Amino acid sequence: MAFIINGEPIADEVFEEEFESIKEHYQSLGEVVCCDRDTEFRGYARDNVIHRTLLEQESLKRYGEVSDEAVEARFEEVKAEHGDEQKFYDNTGFNPGDRRVILEKLKSNMIVDRLFEAELDLPTDPSDEELEAYYQANLSRYMQSEQVRVSQIFIEPSSHEAAREAYIALRELRRELLAGKDFELAAREHGSGEDREIDLGFMKQGETMPEIEAITFSMEVGEISPIVATHYGFHLFTVTDRKDPAPIPRSEISELRDQFLQEKRGLAIEALLARLKAAGSIEEVGDTDGAEPS
Repeated sequence: MAFIINGEPIADEVFEEEFESIKEHYQSLGEVVCCDRDTEFRGYARDNVIHRTLLEQESLKRYGEVSDEAVEARFEEVKAEHGDEQKFYDNTGFNPGDRRVILEKLKSNMIVDRLFEAELDLPTDPSDEELEAYYQANLSRYMQSEQVRVSQIFIEPSSHEAAREAYIALRELRRELLAGKDFELAAREHGSGEDREIDLGFMKQGETMPEIEAITFSMEVGEISPIVATHYGFHLFTVTDRKDPAPIPRSEISELRDQFLQEKRGLAIEALLARLKAAGSIEEVGDTDGAEPS
């Protein structure tokens, strides 16, 4: 994959480096195995390189180069922000041998940031009305998950024979519970281990074992579960309360303002890139190997 962007050849190696950087990032997060998302990541790399090139070209056309001295000074600032030079390397994964790459990245960022400062007219102190409108428009993002409050009777058998006896005992106990026996009283009489919690509190999906979740989230308040076998032992559950999905109050969303500003910035950058694409030319060609276009 190689391109000529406004007459400037961009070699295949640039895209490959970007692709490898993106892939390594997602691998470090444990979100990719081998090559299963390579097509997706190559798409990201293509967009990133094209967008960065367009922004750098426009900034250089307007404001000229960023001096090496300014880049070195910025590098010193970045290291100080991390505490010192070694902490910078520890935090970023770079090492002293990557100095050239680091300076190139810093220079690119400085060139692009200079254009953003001039072009992006962004609010710095959004009004309450703007934040409320953003909150309402994105309410689905700010929903409290469904929750159930669960109590259990738990028996942990010590042997195969004890497991058989525990199962028979719980089956009989379940009949008594269905007939109206108090669940907490039964748990204290029959559960093994006095320190075992009876009231497990509220749980969201994904916070407990799938076999427990599948049962408890399908139950109504007051319902008694079938006997559930896990690798810990045997359980009987009852649901004592439920919370349906509901909006989180705006006052409790501390990150709302930052998310609003971040989205505004993203939309402004998209608009700028759309203008640059409309005014420029992007041509996909065979690998240029850095050669000038004919």
